[in-house]
This record gives sequence, structure tokens and C-alpha cells, in this order.
Amino acid sequence: MSAGAPLRVTVVTVAHESAGALTGFLAALPVGLKLVLVDNASRDGGGALAAAAGARVIRSDVNRGFGAGCNLGLEPVDTEFALLANPDARLSAGAIATLVAAADAFPEAAILAPTILAPGGRRVRSWDAGQARRRLLPRKRDGEPWPEGPLCAEFLSGACLLLRMSAGLRFDEDFFLYYEDDDICAAARAAGHALMLVPAAEVLHEGGRSSAPSPAIETLKARHMAWSRLRFLAKREGTSAARREGARQARRLLGKIVGHTITLQREKLRRDVAALRGTLAWLGGRGHGGGI
Repeated sequence: MSAGAPLRVTVVTVAHESAGALTGFLAALPVGLKLVLVDNASRDGGGALAAAAGARVIRSDVNRGFGAGCNLGLEPVDTEFALLANPDARLSAGAIATLVAAADAFPEAAILAPTILAPGGRRVRSWDAGQARRRLLPRKRDGEPWPEGPLCAEFLSGACLLLRMSAGLRFDEDFFLYYEDDDICAAARAAGHALMLVPAAEVLHEGGRSSAPSPAIETLKARHMAWSRLRFLAKREGTSAARREGARQARRLLGKIVGHTITLQREKLRRDVAALRGTLAWLGGRGHGGGI
């Protein structure tokens, strides 16, 4: 890492039952970086692991969700940049130094993101068009070329984001889980800031391992994915558009639930029932329902 980078960056991560992922996260963390860990009502000892490694641990007795947890972790940051990273990310000194160098080269960028690598080194599309344009694009876009250098994007994945603290960006805490990265990217662009993908910075992300897998966690994720999708549409495109999409979403899920019931696909049935509950909760004007 370049000589000045550790003094300019604080890493912030949010954990909920994440001890398994945190072991690798802490082992990979470059020496000399400040770390703030928000423990979102975990019971698995992850906070103690981070504290033993020298992290500042902020304990929440209630699972407040990812965005609210990030906001809580950003409060004590006194460095120029905050690097938000999921517990199942693996940071390197080189990636962080490259992100900071890009932030210096592009001062108009309030959010910068690395290339995300899946286990085995496969590159993951960690940038995209904004939601409105994304829905008009083909779902399979493997033929699109990968960028050779930094590029401005409309969306950057929340798995790992470098935030310029002077931009004052914070997450909308109504999004308990999912779409909070879409929303903060949209907010940054609306405020006149650029979003920058930095392909030369590469961060391994195990994906879906921030919390230990369980039926309860998968149910929670499905419910929040459905609810947050409609919340985002309502916020950015209007309530009428979101209600129309919510009705379509409910019909699709009902059809899938009938099919899964007939074919005895219990895991898919449980997931889609949870998604339907999230959809109906939003359509009925109810909140996201929190965590587990």
C-alpha cells in the first residue's frame, strides 16, 4: 500500500451472524488500516473477534439493517475516505491504494468501486446502468466488453465502495436490505457527483456469505428483496409505477408458488412465499418488518 493510504482510509463493515466470514476478512485486512465494525445484534461472537483484532466495534442490540448499520459505522470516521466492505470481501493493500489513487485523479467522484472477483478469480459485473435503464437492457449481457480503464457508471455494487467523506453521503435507512446501493448511487448522481469504477483494483467477494446461510436468513433476504424493490421504484419513479409493478410481481409470485407446490420444491416455495409477503407488505403500506 502507498505510504499515505492507511492514514486516509477507514474500513467500515456491518456484521450480522458473520463470524465465519469475519475470520477471513480480518486475516486479509492490510496492516495499519482503521476498522469500524457494526455488530447488528449478532450472537455468534463476531464482534469479539473484530475487537481482538483491534477494530472499533459498535454494538447494536437490534438488527437495524445494512444501510442503517453502515450509517452507524460512518459516524466515527475521521479519515478522508471510508471503505465500505461486506464481511465476505477480502481486501488487499494494492486494491485500496489503487482506489485512493483513482480518487485523487478523479476528485469529482464521490463513490469509487473495485472490480469484484468471485472465488476462483471470475470477474463479476459490479457496475451497471441505473435501475430505470437497466430494466430495458437484456438480462444476459456476457458479450459486453469489460472496461480497460476507469469509467463513470450509474450504479456500483455495495459489496465494496470507497466513499469520499466530504460528499456527505448516507444510506436511506428505510431500505433494511437490498437496493440501498442503488439508492445511494442515485442520490450521489442527483447531487452532481460522479461514480467511478476502477478495474485495476480487484477485491475478492465470496458472495452471499456475510451471514451464515440458514433457512431463516434466506427467507429474510427474499422478503426484503421484494419489499425494497418496490420501495426503490416508489422513491425514484413514483408510487403509481411501483404499485403497478407490485401487482405484476404478486401475480408472478403466485404463479410460481402454485408451481412449486405441485412439484414439491420446498426451498423455492419458501423463498417465493417470503417474497410474496414482502410484496404484499409494501402494497399494504406496511414497513419492511426488520430482521430476525
